[in-house]
This record gives sequence, C-alpha cells and structure tokens, in this order.
Amino acid sequence: MSVMFLAMALSHYVSTVRPDFHENSLTYLQRAHAVNIVGPMSVNEGQLISVSADPVHFLNPVFQYWIELPNGQYESSGPYSAHSHFTFTATDTGTFHVKVFAREANAPANESLSQRQLYEVVSSSIPVDVVPSAQYPIQLTANEPLVRSGQAITLTASMANPTPLGDFFELKDITTGQVVYRTNDVDSFSYRQTFSTQAQQFVAEVVNSTSATTTPLMQSEPLTIDWSTEPIGTNQGHANQAGQTVSIAYPGQVTVGTPVTLNAIAHGFQHPVYQFWFLPPNGSYESSGTYQSSSTFTFTPSLPGNWQVMVYARSQSAPAHEIPAQQAVYEAKSNTHFVTVVSP
Repeated sequence: MSVMFLAMALSHYVSTVRPDFHENSLTYLQRAHAVNIVGPMSVNEGQLISVSADPVHFLNPVFQYWIELPNGQYESSGPYSAHSHFTFTATDTGTFHVKVFAREANAPANESLSQRQLYEVVSSSIPVDVVPSAQYPIQLTANEPLVRSGQAITLTASMANPTPLGDFFELKDITTGQVVYRTNDVDSFSYRQTFSTQAQQFVAEVVNSTSATTTPLMQSEPLTIDWSTEPIGTNQGHANQAGQTVSIAYPGQVTVGTPVTLNAIAHGFQHPVYQFWFLPPNGSYESSGTYQSSSTFTFTPSLPGNWQVMVYARSQSAPAHEIPAQQAVYEAKSNTHFVTVVSP
C-alpha cells in the first residue's frame, strides 16, 4: 500500500468547494456529520475483534474501517460498504488502533482531494490491546466454524492426563448451565449432538464428585458456537434447497512447509463461486477470503497435526449479503475433512 494512498485515506483535507446535492433541504455541511467507533478495550490473541460505527446526522451512510497494526502497518476493510460492524482477527499481541471513515452513499465516488473534507468524516482512533492467550489445561474444540440449525457438530475435549480417580470430566453448556456430557478415567472425549438454537457457549471441566462446591478443579477456555437460523436442505446442512452440492478433494498427508492445494467439485451449479476454510491445530478458522470463481485454493501449513478443511459453494448470481433464511436456498457446504501434516 503506497504512502500516498494511506495519506489520502487517513488525512483530512481543507476545501471551500461545496457539494452540488441537497437532502432534506439541508446541505451536507449543515447537517454536522460525525461518526464514532465502539470496540473492546482488550482481547486475547487469536480472538475476533468486533467494532461498530455510530454515524451522526447521516441519511444513508457507508463505512470504511482502518486498522493500524502493532508493527505500524495499515489494513482496511476494503471498499466503502453499508455494514456498520466490522470484525477481524487479533493475529498478534500489541495494540491495534482502529478508526472508521463515513460518507453518504450518494457522495461522489472519485471526488477530488479538495472535496474530501466535505463528503467524508472520520472517527477518533480507539486502541485495542491484544494480550497473550491464557494457557488452559483442557482444550475444547469444535469440528465446524459455522453451523446451521438442525446440523450436528462434534465437540472434543482433551487434556494431558486421565481424569483423577473419583473426579468427573464433563462438558457444560454455559448458556443453559446444564452438564450435557460426563465421563471419568479418560484424557479426552467427543460429544456430538444436533442443535436448534442460534448460539451456545460450552466449557469442558474437571469436577470433584464428592465436593459440595461447584468450583471446577480445572477448566477449558469457553468455546462459543455461532448458528444460523435455517437448515440447508435436508442433508445435515450440506445440500442447499435446490439440491446443489459441493465436495472437496485434498491430500491425505503432507509435511510442514509443503503447500496444500484444495479442489472444490460442485454439482448442479451453472456458475459456482467458492469460499474455502481451514483450521490449524489448536488455532482459529481462516478462509480464502471472499467468494471466488476459482475452484482451487492453496495454503502452506506451518505446524504438524490435523488441519481441518472444507469448502462452501454458491451461485455467482446469488445475493451478496443474503439473510440467514436465504442461505438455505443459495449455499451448499462440503463435509469437513482432515489433512495430516507431519514434521519434515
């Protein structure tokens, strides 16, 4: 990203030129436009950072978010859009500074520098401190990043040693406060169930069976599963309502540092576009980005272990920002598979 582009995006410019459009009998300047930004003060490394824009006196605002990384580099949310929320991953420790630019949707798309002061406002920059993730004696993971209602998901809990004699290793639904699974004398277990709610949070813990207190002896980091509100077709969330499906071809095993190429195979789509997802061991899901027409995607694993991979497919002509109810119509998903990555 050039220095000139950053200067254009992050600086104010003074001008006496007035815009040539009026709304509600008031000019743009007379409405005293402003925008504020709201976000968390701190998050753990690897978690999502969600910020929200709060526009003032706008009629139809569009937004562009900018992040100053701890290393001084800048990244943006891309072109202006109507989304008042923006989410990105805290990929490193340190302080991320986030600000948002706002403008009317009908402002000139390629205004001169002298016009920018009239059409565009920017919030103050808020700092978000990203701190090292705490190390938990129990790891709790899920086999899917996004799940539709009516789809099953597997939660897996593991720790270094088997459950101490007389204690229980259990999975607790924090949302309801109920223990949904309990076992003992093991160092790992998996629990699979079909869910119907929109969001649930789980924790795996070890508790003493004879203790009167409910305080766990050890506990995992809470795991939040986000759900959509509609199932995709009748095939456990794999086929859409038109019966269109997608599968994924992948290598069974590679070594660390060897590129992994994923191939999507769509069925029933005339002009499909794809979005690939992969999950490193004990990491967070990453995607190939926005939906693209390329049916292949390559990434390079940096850690040994089992890497989860999947792909979503949709028609190129499907709505770009459909509501959850429409996802069942337009979007299909492959099964989740594992690529075993071994040390060189």
